[in-house]
Amino acid sequence: MSAAAIARRLAVAAACVGVMLGAASAALHVAQLHSGPVAALARSAHPRASLVMTLVRDPTSRQNARGRSYVLVDATVTQVARQPSHSPVLVIAHGGGWLDLLPGQRVRVSARLARPRSGDDIAAVVLPTGAPLRIGQPPWWQRAAGAMRARLRAACARLPPDERGLVPGLVVGDVSRMPAALTNAFRISGLTHLNAVSGENCAVVLATVGALLRRTPLRRGWRIAAAAASLAAFVVLARPSPSVLRAATMGGAALLAMSVGRRTQPLPLLSAAVLLLVLTNPFLGRSVGFALSVVATAAIVLLASQWADSLSRRMPRWLALSVAVPAAAQVACTPLLVLVFGQATPWAVPANLLAAPAVGPATVAGVVTAVVATLSPTIGSLLAWTAALPAGWLALVARSMAALPGAAARWPAGTTGAALLGLLAGGLMFLLVARRRLSPRRAMLETWPR
Repeated sequence: MSAAAIARRLAVAAACVGVMLGAASAALHVAQLHSGPVAALARSAHPRASLVMTLVRDPTSRQNARGRSYVLVDATVTQVARQPSHSPVLVIAHGGGWLDLLPGQRVRVSARLARPRSGDDIAAVVLPTGAPLRIGQPPWWQRAAGAMRARLRAACARLPPDERGLVPGLVVGDVSRMPAALTNAFRISGLTHLNAVSGENCAVVLATVGALLRRTPLRRGWRIAAAAASLAAFVVLARPSPSVLRAATMGGAALLAMSVGRRTQPLPLLSAAVLLLVLTNPFLGRSVGFALSVVATAAIVLLASQWADSLSRRMPRWLALSVAVPAAAQVACTPLLVLVFGQATPWAVPANLLAAPAVGPATVAGVVTAVVATLSPTIGSLLAWTAALPAGWLALVARSMAALPGAAARWPAGTTGAALLGLLAGGLMFLLVARRRLSPRRAMLETWPR
């Protein structure tokens, strides 16, 4: 049997094992959601109880159609009516006392439980009937991260409105103070991934820390450990969103490979990260943010280098890479954006090209500001202006691109929009191939003796 045939059989076997593991993990998670005292109480005739919960993420404030405010909290119920449990829930609270809670905080609350929608990744919806009663304190790392996030917001308080809301969004994903018009401009121009912490931010932090550690006398093992600790600290500070988890898992796998002296390849790292995360939480497979992060990274790994090689024949290599990377990511993400949101973002590539030089400086300066502001709020307020300069450029790019013709044009959402996009892409490919085939014939006719 040839080596190629063996490789194909191994690939098929690995794919089958992956499917089996994924199915088993999904079945286990779904069974856990529909079993236990929380799910049973939500299905009962009197779904009221005293719950002990641990917050998983920061509470967020929303408004309904009538303008009434409410708070959404992702939490895990650890005790219901004195019975132990471990069930994820969504809390919808209309009272006070929730917004200042940190992830990891345990609370006791009296609440009514409701059934979740079919397919949701929670065991129940919790509707509190009173304010939460705190039990102890969150873990020290969550308290430290919460203090840094609060000090960063305070340090940015004197910045202009756009920069005041954008710097915390770039660094820690806190967009609570971003003007609505700027948020809309980022969405229209295809720059939303910047103000929701993404893998790019993790890469910038890890690259900066690595460059600084190489200048120290620390041994290789200690440098890798320090880089891993810095990555973990940034994930806690920025909160583990799906894209951050994907980037952090890839970074951790790369550091692990470096620690044992192995060379790393981006595609296997991406595959391993996706497999590990989906096996740990199969519901990530339905997360739009996670899917966009994965397909964008895969496109950059598979396409950007080849496109840059082709473009470098007509422009400098650095410019070719600057164009190829956002173009590859946008080509991969556009079908998903059209399918889910009906959004085509025609100016996304030039917007990302113009924004790219400012992302790294804004992220690094913002992280430094958050750290320094925790120790000295006065110095932190001054350092915030160093992050405001590149952040101001990003705001200018977003607003300018959003004002261009066709930027806010809507595309049909769902399968209809995806089919139209496929037809358009197929037509463009046909024209490009036809032009390439006709070019030699045209040149031959032009040089033919008359």
